[in-house]
Amino acid sequence: MPVSHRAARARPLAVTAAAVAFALPLAFLAPPAAASHGDPGAGAVSRSKQAVADAQAQVDQVAHQVARAESKMQRLATSAEVAIEAYDGARVKLAAAEQAAATAKHTLDLANRHVAHSRQAVIRFARAAYESGGLSAIDALFLPGGASAMVSRIGAVNAISDHSRDTMQRFDAAQLFQRVVSQQADAARGNAQAAATRAAHAKAAAEAQVAAQSSLLHRLQHKRAQLRALLTVAQQHADAVERAHLAALAAARQAVEAPAPAGVPTGGVQGSGSLAGTISASTGAAAVREAEAQIGKPYQWGGAGPDTFDCSGLVMWAYAHVGVHLDHWTGDQWNEGAHISTSQLRPGDLLFFAYNTSAPSTIHHVGMYIGGGQMVEAPYTGADVRISSASRPDFIGAVRPYQR
Repeated sequence: MPVSHRAARARPLAVTAAAVAFALPLAFLAPPAAASHGDPGAGAVSRSKQAVADAQAQVDQVAHQVARAESKMQRLATSAEVAIEAYDGARVKLAAAEQAAATAKHTLDLANRHVAHSRQAVIRFARAAYESGGLSAIDALFLPGGASAMVSRIGAVNAISDHSRDTMQRFDAAQLFQRVVSQQADAARGNAQAAATRAAHAKAAAEAQVAAQSSLLHRLQHKRAQLRALLTVAQQHADAVERAHLAALAAARQAVEAPAPAGVPTGGVQGSGSLAGTISASTGAAAVREAEAQIGKPYQWGGAGPDTFDCSGLVMWAYAHVGVHLDHWTGDQWNEGAHISTSQLRPGDLLFFAYNTSAPSTIHHVGMYIGGGQMVEAPYTGADVRISSASRPDFIGAVRPYQR
């Protein structure tokens, strides 16, 4: 990876709405015009690969932003749940405080009415006693019993007055108690109302944060999907440019090569001379096109398409798509056609490579000849399907598949 991209990926990322804006060089979106009009050049190949690296860096950067945004979203969602639960609890407490205040007020009203009623009764009694009882000194002289009766009557009135006074004092005390209880209930209701208001504000703020983060996360995810699509286009373009460049090089070689072109592998097992039952040139060319269409896809041991391949899996895939069956093993593929000399090579023939070029049991790799000393192959783990030189020191021989 270029140093510039490593530095860009090392910078801290601010996951904000502003971070969603992005720009990607779109030059690679144009088709490789030079592919059909000559060699696009090594420079074009390098630039297309650089565009892929740039796109990959942006995809990685946005993926990091999405991960951070998702993490923050989880934290905000948890905070919102806490705020909502606190709001619900505050509303329950407020309802209870309002009920208690209403009950205290009702009790106070009853106490006030009871005290007022008692006071009125005492007033009526006193008025009746003094208006109808006649407690003057003259009355006392003419009443039965005289002065002693008057003293007894005054004692009775005083006793009633003392009882009424005690009753009034008790009612006053009860009224004072109820008033204190009512005031406390009103204060508790006020505190509960304030707490409910604060909880409502916290709930609204938490929900607003969750909504804003959700919107940002959606935009980041949309951006990631767009960048991945652009990365795919960049990779396809880079593969097309490289194929065009290699094809141009192969064509240039073919134009100047002798009938036995330079670069064609030499040595190995020689042909048997009989090509009866083997595939036609058109079938071999069609298989080459199928194999070349997989360029850029990754190598995977045991892969046989459509997304990954190993060496024998790529050959099997390509020929299966033109109606020719081959097994998924180089050991079988070595025996599934006629052995030919390198002077007989044409596109579609299979090239085999071995640890010991005199022992077919050591074959470890197969590629498909495409002409001009080149082959298409699924090389090894960590590399993609590509076009490579067919000239290698471990070449053991060539096979033209049977039509079956």
